[in-house]
Amino acid sequence: MKKNIILKLAALSLTLTAGIACSKEYNELDPVIKPAINDTILNINYESGEVTSGITGITGTHATAADAVYMTSPGNTGKYAIAHKVTLGDSGYFSNDAYRSESDAVSLAKYRYNPGDEHRYEVSILLKDWQSWNSANPAYGDNVFQLKMSDNQLLPLRILTKRNAIVARNYQYQDNLVTDFRPYINQWIKFRVEVKWMTDTTGYMKIYVKLPDQSDYKLVLERSNFVTFTGNPANGNVGYLKWGVYREAGKDANGNVITSDNVLTRIAYHDDIRIIRLPLK
Repeated sequence: MKKNIILKLAALSLTLTAGIACSKEYNELDPVIKPAINDTILNINYESGEVTSGITGITGTHATAADAVYMTSPGNTGKYAIAHKVTLGDSGYFSNDAYRSESDAVSLAKYRYNPGDEHRYEVSILLKDWQSWNSANPAYGDNVFQLKMSDNQLLPLRILTKRNAIVARNYQYQDNLVTDFRPYINQWIKFRVEVKWMTDTTGYMKIYVKLPDQSDYKLVLERSNFVTFTGNPANGNVGYLKWGVYREAGKDANGNVITSDNVLTRIAYHDDIRIIRLPLK
């Protein structure tokens, strides 16, 4: 009897020890383990129903038109997404020296990028009733997502529509991400951009796309050994992201605004905007 009691107590001791070890492994308060649990720097899902996604410091738009920015439902994965609208020739959609309505995170230092940072950026975009390109007109672009530098430094990345494609453009290259977006109008297209921000030629950029009829992301563009952080931190240059609609409209000889397809109004929806620290842990 005494021997059985001793064996049971030993077994209980082992069980308690294992339980304590397991509890420590998943204890989110443990300062050593916690950093590996969540590498997300920014998560904008608009479920607050606000154009700032409830985050103080996020800008909805600088355009003054009442419908330059608004909430739309449903979103990509939740109840809400943000909508940006721009109508050419209407001053209510003109801001920062261009016809644009864009959100940004420039005022929040923790969401900027700096030399040496390695980040993943995710965004879901819907081209609302987007009319196709008219081949009789010039091929001006409409930007829908940007990784920018302050103070008019060279641009690290624009994702924009040009003709009937979605392209990536920066100071060094322009390449197709989606050869023909027309089958996906009014559907969510997901983009993932991975960047190592460097002021020398050790930087890289990878862009992945997940179309509505695809089950996973596909790597569509990869560039390495080039400068990704094009500004100079010593001069106060900072890197930040913008999303919305920015129209690269031109003017004819009479000063009339012209665009690639004679479409005066563009609307794009955005949702699930994330910055994630790399490498993933």
